[in-house]
Amino acid sequence: MKTQMRRIAAGLVMGVAVINAAAVSAGEQDAAVPFKMLIEVPSPLGFEATLERLEANAKDMGWKVPSKWKVDFQANLMKVTDTDIGPNQVLKMCEPFAAVKLLLKDEYKMLTAMMPCTIAVYQKSDGKTYISMMNLEAMGQMYGGDVLEMTKELGPQMQQMLKLD
Repeated sequence: MKTQMRRIAAGLVMGVAVINAAAVSAGEQDAAVPFKMLIEVPSPLGFEATLERLEANAKDMGWKVPSKWKVDFQANLMKVTDTDIGPNQVLKMCEPFAAVKLLLKDEYKMLTAMMPCTIAVYQKSDGKTYISMMNLEAMGQMYGGDVLEMTKELGPQMQQMLKLD
């Protein structure tokens, strides 16, 4: 019964995430959606400088950013579709001690699907560079408990990573 309830809860969470992603991509906040799952901020720097600064900021705070966790979406999609989406890369990073704290508990193992944390850096048609990432505050509010405590700790760190000036 508990397993079935967890699956239902996970399905509901994924449903909310999909709805939020649609609202974010449409550029509007629907009244039925209480928060946005993704945060987008403009970067004061160019594309490459933004990537370099984000990685340096994360490492300065003790986060791990292995090179194999970097994904060049522009190159990958160009190779497969022969379509250039413009500069678009993903940095995956982890605060390993926070991850271990959660993943030691069976009820949080499903959060592995959302780990490591992902930050996207891309250029839009206006030529400006943008950064997007998961709204950890919203995730913490959704799950509560240990997840809320973790997001209260890591959310400010991720916001600090965004300080690029």
